[in-house]
Amino acid sequence: MSTDQPRAEWRSHPPFYHHLGLQLEFLENGKSAIRLPFRPEYGNTRGEMHGGAIAALVDAAMSQAVRSMIELGSKVATITMVINYLAPSYGDLVGRGAVVKSGRSMMFTEVEVTDERGQVVCRGSATYRVASPKAEEAASRKAQK
Repeated sequence: MSTDQPRAEWRSHPPFYHHLGLQLEFLENGKSAIRLPFRPEYGNTRGEMHGGAIAALVDAAMSQAVRSMIELGSKVATITMVINYLAPSYGDLVGRGAVVKSGRSMMFTEVEVTDERGQVVCRGSATYRVASPKAEEAASRKAQK
């Protein structure tokens, strides 16, 4: 009998995630862990991970945490996102996102990003709009009238 954990599966995988090389490590019950491997082209002038690349990781980790709690095919949109950069980063980064509060159409999330040394490099929060496939379909029909 294998003791390997089942491999986590993306709930959505935009081409941008592939472009960044994001690696899903965990996704379940409103929690996620996503790795962003360091690449020289993601560096700033000091050789650390650029804040824009970190922001992409932050959004991916929180939005995937949201998606782990909703029906497949639902639409998710970032409404607000706040990022506090706390320290320079070294090497690969891991963003750990979590849904803090969920409602029918909005979810509030938080994230912590650590580097390969275990140092917390940023924390963030975001609010996401969520619409089930049925709600999107109804809104589309209403708009066509």
